[in-house]
Amino acid sequence: MTLLKHKLFFAGFLLALVVVGGALGYYLLAWLNFGHPYWPLADCLYMTFITLTTVGFGEIIDVANVPGARSFTIVILLSGLGISAYFVSTLTAFLVEGELQNVFWRKRMKERISKLSGHIILCGVDNVGGNVLAELLAKSIAFVVIDHDEKRILRLQDKYGIFPAIVGDPSQDSCLLEAGIAGASGVISTLGDDKDNLCVVVTCKALNPGLRMISRCNSIDFAGKLELLGAEVVVPSYIGGLRMASQMIRPRVVRYLDTMLRERECVVRIEEVAVPEGSDLVGMAISELNLRELGNLLLLAVIAEENQQSLYNPSGEYVISSGDTLVFQAENDAIRRFHSKHFGGKL
Repeated sequence: MTLLKHKLFFAGFLLALVVVGGALGYYLLAWLNFGHPYWPLADCLYMTFITLTTVGFGEIIDVANVPGARSFTIVILLSGLGISAYFVSTLTAFLVEGELQNVFWRKRMKERISKLSGHIILCGVDNVGGNVLAELLAKSIAFVVIDHDEKRILRLQDKYGIFPAIVGDPSQDSCLLEAGIAGASGVISTLGDDKDNLCVVVTCKALNPGLRMISRCNSIDFAGKLELLGAEVVVPSYIGGLRMASQMIRPRVVRYLDTMLRERECVVRIEEVAVPEGSDLVGMAISELNLRELGNLLLLAVIAEENQQSLYNPSGEYVISSGDTLVFQAENDAIRRFHSKHFGGKL
């Protein structure tokens, strides 16, 4: 598409060159023969256009009385017709290919989305949403993007590779249904306006009441409205303020956490693993996990389901129960091996 766009600009430049050159050529020929401006420049331009388009309105300037004028007209015809044809064909190809690309792109996106289940719907991929998208890609988590800006989506697809996306308003039922909200596991709304995020939460809850919702919110006062609807709220300005204070007070700890959470090249992350009912982990003591055999895998805490209390640095005698959440500091490969061993590789 980019190559075709360059061709179109080049063809347009050549056509403009012929039109301007033709008008100035007629004007200068008459001036050289009569010693003063003989033909108005507007008439010269009009003569160039009717010559290039071969409409046959007749010669509005008397080229027969100016030596070389008819020969110049032949030059315009021979050069201009070819350039005009090249411009029209390139313009047609640009319009047709652009439309076809858009149709095929939407069809491909629809096919990829139809195969998803248990995925995350990401509403908005501006600065905040773009960072969320990068992390979802890094963790190989299935997701669908909804954003009104097609150019932004295409730019991100050029950067990260093709991912499922929909161009539209994420607060509209049609877009959310197309994104597979019925089979989604959660929605992350990162729109810049709090009211837009509120609309997304309301619409999503109406379409899928059991959906987990995480919403961006710029105002702490507004956050309560989103929480009443069952959304988990993240206030970037509040988190940013805490981080700045933490960086001043405990810079090395913040730098260490940043390396895990922000650096894409870093293979170590803080991960959580929920233990479902019927898992082979149920009834197993921590010491029986043999985590060292799986690589760099450090169990930081266990969050019990019944009271959501966190047991930090659990002892080896702790027995895992159904519904527990294991919190690891782990390399990506190690956590994948853990999932492969206990959950058949499903993340």
